[in-house]
Amino acid sequence: MKNPVYIEYRRSTKLGIILLLLLSTFGALVHYFRSVDDKVLQTKLRLAAASNQVDSEFVPILAFMEAVRRASLLKLSIPAEPTEDMLPLLQLDSGVTEQASLMQLDGTVNAELMMLQRLQPYFELAKETQPYLVGMYYLSEQGFAYNGQLKWSDYIADYLVQWQKDSKPEPNYERGQIFFSSFLQQQAAVMLPLYADDKKLGRFVFAIELAPLLAPIYQQHKDAEFMLLDQFGQLISNSMTMPVQNIDQHMLQVQRLSSMPWSLGLLEHKANVFAAGVKEFVWHWLSYAVLFGVFLYALQYRYRLRILSPSKRLLVHIERLSKGSSQGVQRIPYGWHDIFERISRLRQNPPS
Repeated sequence: MKNPVYIEYRRSTKLGIILLLLLSTFGALVHYFRSVDDKVLQTKLRLAAASNQVDSEFVPILAFMEAVRRASLLKLSIPAEPTEDMLPLLQLDSGVTEQASLMQLDGTVNAELMMLQRLQPYFELAKETQPYLVGMYYLSEQGFAYNGQLKWSDYIADYLVQWQKDSKPEPNYERGQIFFSSFLQQQAAVMLPLYADDKKLGRFVFAIELAPLLAPIYQQHKDAEFMLLDQFGQLISNSMTMPVQNIDQHMLQVQRLSSMPWSLGLLEHKANVFAAGVKEFVWHWLSYAVLFGVFLYALQYRYRLRILSPSKRLLVHIERLSKGSSQGVQRIPYGWHDIFERISRLRQNPPS
């Protein structure tokens, strides 16, 4: 005699295994997507922290630049005094350096040159107070340049002359800082126009050495690949020891710097992000499979103990009674005595 309870038990076991696999896969997928999101979020937080570090390095330099401009306007407002001092100036049209007198031909003092002389302490203290500031230059609308030193380097003089020729004139409404990602070798520059009574007198150019400025940040995040980008998205500096082979296999996150129009990017291999997610998927799938497997086994064990085994003995009991046995089975499962006794009484006293 076929046991319908056993047939249903087999079906329930198969259904339980399928449900176990589905639930384990679903739970592992949820953890997989969460792990990928957590990895991306971790990268964003790391990029934000690195961007704050870059800003913290640039803020003192930019503050010094504004201090120089305010001091320049203050020096211009002070009445000029006659003096016989000379300043070494670079003529931007010819590239010739010459000693220029502060006194004009008519006996008056050149206010702009007097301003530069009074700013001499700023030129001298620039590198001492700002270690990443490697050059401070003043380019006048009168066609000369001043660097606060006794003489000009031929290399810097030639570069400034050519840079002046290649530079496009900035709009008259531009009064803020203008950033240049490329200046001298491995240097960037910030230009600060100087206006007095709505008249443009010239502009200060501050040269910044980027390598030592960014080195501590790159050193702190050795396992990451950072890129400093200008306002046009062009690469300025990066921490990569080797060029990227397949850019399509990488993911770039960009964080705008708060102190300047540049951005810091973090380049990460897509495989690293998804590989970490796959490990999480496998681990959680096995965890869920074991958990649900133990739960399913416990249910099956109790079902066999309380339902399947007693139902088998009940069928044996009925079969023995049908063959003329007076008692059927000897050992009755726990909790089934009433059913077995009723079947025995029905056999002994069949209904009329």
